[in-house]
Amino acid sequence: MATQTPGILAVFKYLDHFTDAIEKIRERGDFQGHEYFSPTSYHEIEHACHYKPSGVRWFTFTGAMIGTITGFSLALGLDYLWPLTVGGKQAGIASIPAYVVIGFELTILFGALATILGMLVLGRLANPKARILDARLTDDRFGVFVPNVGSSSPQAAFLKECGAEEIKTV
Repeated sequence: MATQTPGILAVFKYLDHFTDAIEKIRERGDFQGHEYFSPTSYHEIEHACHYKPSGVRWFTFTGAMIGTITGFSLALGLDYLWPLTVGGKQAGIASIPAYVVIGFELTILFGALATILGMLVLGRLANPKARILDARLTDDRFGVFVPNVGSSSPQAAFLKECGAEEIKTV
């Protein structure tokens, strides 16, 4: 088993203090290899980290467009393969408003399935061997782990100034 990297863990109670610390850490150069921990996903953290938009939306868009094309093609194809003469009208005349329902339903279905596929392809699955630095980080606290520094380092003092309620050596 690989050895764990020592460092410090700053535990934050409030999301605002945590996101402010993230913004300030991005401006500094002495936080190399640091990691952020959160009990769940927050849009504020994504904005503070300046994450790019997810690529899942392109999976959704592509799946929805394929669904729309499939729905209309299915309805049009069935109309031409099995013509139904109603009221003396010529068979095979496309009645687009009637096909909208099928096109819409397949748009939703294919879009949803493509979204799930995109999340599975682009998302990272949880690592069962990951170490838990502090049990509170899985409940209601936020954390910043900075490797290879001590509790008396300038980084620890900076994190304490940013609002960390505890700095502990890991």
